[in-house]
Parts: sequence; structure tokens; C-alpha cells
Amino acid sequence: MQNLTITKGGIAVDDWKQIVAGNLSACRKQHGLTQLQLAELLHYSDKAVSKWERGESMPDLAVMKQLADFYGMSIDDFLLTPEQRTEKAASPSADADAPVPEPDAEPDAEPDAEPDAEPDTGSETDPAQEPQMQTDPRQKKRNRLIIAGMAAMLVWLIATLIFVVLDAVLPEMEYAPFLFIYAAPITAVVVLVFNSIWFNRRWNFAIISFLVWSLLGALFLTFYLSGIVIWKLFVIGIPAQLIILLWSRLKPSRTPAE
Repeated sequence: MQNLTITKGGIAVDDWKQIVAGNLSACRKQHGLTQLQLAELLHYSDKAVSKWERGESMPDLAVMKQLADFYGMSIDDFLLTPEQRTEKAASPSADADAPVPEPDAEPDAEPDAEPDAEPDTGSETDPAQEPQMQTDPRQKKRNRLIIAGMAAMLVWLIATLIFVVLDAVLPEMEYAPFLFIYAAPITAVVVLVFNSIWFNRRWNFAIISFLVWSLLGALFLTFYLSGIVIWKLFVIGIPAQLIILLWSRLKPSRTPAE
């Protein structure tokens, strides 16, 4: 059977993949992003981004649309060769520099009005750059860190509020300050949720470990204040920690881009 070379617009599919890969890499570098930073924004692994930029695999249509919106371009621009992209980038400026036909009457009077109109045409090009500034990945990550920190502090605010109310209503209550020991595992749960949504999920294992040991510590102190000393509670944390360590070694069998 004769081997067929599939082409698209006169370009072999393998060459077409390399064109897309080159454009993906060029756009990322133009925006000052590393492969890891871009992967975190797309919720993919940096290995998947690396395979896209080497042409070993292609992102799906939804990811291509997300990248096009982020870079302020269309999906079709990823299919253009460097020469075609240069021509397309130069064509708007060429059209803008082209002289506008003027009426035959008063040919010398019109050029005087053109300098006043030029600042307006220049200002119209500024909104094209606004999406790139509005989607600054560093500021976006900073905002997410602030939101996560506010949520964690909210847990301690509620714990403090409960302590103040109990101390005012039940001043004879001896163990009201120990309510704060339960704020630690609750804070771990809040941080775990935000880290799973926005940040590096590899930190989830450390957060879960802190959650396990802080919860065991809270239970131990609760029983201790009741006159019951159960040191063996911490033995439960040993197999739990081993499970977390083994869980952290699990890896997907293939990347999401395949």
C-alpha cells in the first residue's frame, strides 16, 4: 500500500504541527511566561506545555481558544508561519499609512486637519493592549493569595469571636481559650480547598499531613482537659502519614494533552 502524505493548505501535517508549536512558544516568551507559569494558568502540567511546544502533541480546541483570548489573538493566528504573521502584523499599519482620497476641492486645506485626527486613531489602538494588562498572571496569582489568606484569617476571626462571647457570657468557663486549637485543622481545610482550586496541588499532601496531626493534637488536648490522657491517639497518625506519602507518589499514566 502506498503511503500518503496528508497536507493542509499545501503544508504537511508534521510541518503544520511544528508551525503551531513554534507560535505557542513564541507567544509564551513574548508575554514573559515560563512553561510552569503557563501550565498553572491552564491547570495542565508543565510537561504537557513542553510537548505542545515541541510539536509532539497539540492542545485541544478549548485550550487553543483560551490561549488565543489570553494572548489577544485568534485561533487562526497559531496556524500562520512567521512570515505570514509578520505580514499580518504589518498590514494594519500599512493601511493606516495609506493616503485617504480627498475631494478635488481645497486639496491643500485637508492636510492641516489630519494632525488633529491622528491622536484619535492612535488612541484606538490602545484597547487592543488592555486585555494583556488585565490578565497579568503575576497580579492574578497575587490576588488569589490575598483571597486565600483572607479566608484563612476568617477562621481565626470566628474563633476569636466565639471566645470573646463565651468569656463574657460564661466567665467561669475555664477552657474557653482551648477553642483555638480547633481553628488550626479548620484553617488547614480552608487552605486545602483554595490550593486545590488555584495553586500547585503538590502542596496538598503537606497540607493534609498538617490537617491530620493538628486534628489529633486537638483531640488529645480535649481528652486531656477532661482528665483522660490518650497518648496512643498519635499512633493513628503514623499509618495515616504513610498513606499520604504513598499517595503523593501516584502519577497519571499519561498527560492530559495526549
